[in-house]
Amino acid sequence: MLDDFGTEDTYKLYRTIYEIIHPTISKKNISNYKIILQEDLIPLRIFYPKKISKLEKAVIYIPGKSWIVNGIKNYSEVAIELSKKLDSIIIAFDYELETNKYMKTVNQCYETLKYLIEGLNRVGIEKEAITVIGDSTGASILANVCMKEEQVIPKLILLYPALNLMFEEKEKYPSLQQNNKLDLLTLNHLLIFNKNYLNKDYKSPLKAKNYDKWPNTLIITSDLDPVRDEGIELANNLKKVNKKSKGINITFASHGFLNSKDEETKEEAMMEIKKFISKK
Repeated sequence: MLDDFGTEDTYKLYRTIYEIIHPTISKKNISNYKIILQEDLIPLRIFYPKKISKLEKAVIYIPGKSWIVNGIKNYSEVAIELSKKLDSIIIAFDYELETNKYMKTVNQCYETLKYLIEGLNRVGIEKEAITVIGDSTGASILANVCMKEEQVIPKLILLYPALNLMFEEKEKYPSLQQNNKLDLLTLNHLLIFNKNYLNKDYKSPLKAKNYDKWPNTLIITSDLDPVRDEGIELANNLKKVNKKSKGINITFASHGFLNSKDEETKEEAMMEIKKFISKK
């Protein structure tokens, strides 16, 4: 098993994005860095495809890390798989959640994304060739990033996001009860997450006044997931204003499948991700 994102002594500070995309690659095709952003140190782990020629695309990945189910999981293997399947550099960055400061994390992710995307643009990777992917809590954070006045994400993929974290109009989302005992994620996990991390400054992306500024978005939901209906609702909202946005619900899939042994579901999702990324 590879190191978790937070292994302090393996990280190096870097000065430019150029050093990320033109590294001295280790045998594992992984490099670790930190960026200094507004006095915060943001750990990055960079995953490279086996054969690197001219890099013309990039994926920025924000992992779920199982925050909602109260356990930090290793997402290095997920990022390795993404790099291999998408034949792309994967820039995965870490984040912390502090008690009652979910929106602080959203703001930090927003600033980090802005910094990385502008840097990638400067070294020749066009904005349209950059995709941002988040799963679980990472996807939920990215949905809140998209509610900012200035949109920084060029193309977005959300995997099983939790979007109704204040539990408003719960009756609109029957999957909360239908799948409460079937999945890794339960309603109780969501309630604990709400209590520990959210306060009144949180606003659900499902309550956005409009979605005109959202990027082209693919949302993949899991049929057996308690938060399935929230993802489906957001996908439907986005499709009304953006024909390039899309929602996919995978039958028999559970929350967190990207980090599971469900190879069939992962392959189906990866095919949809590859198709979406390749579209102009």
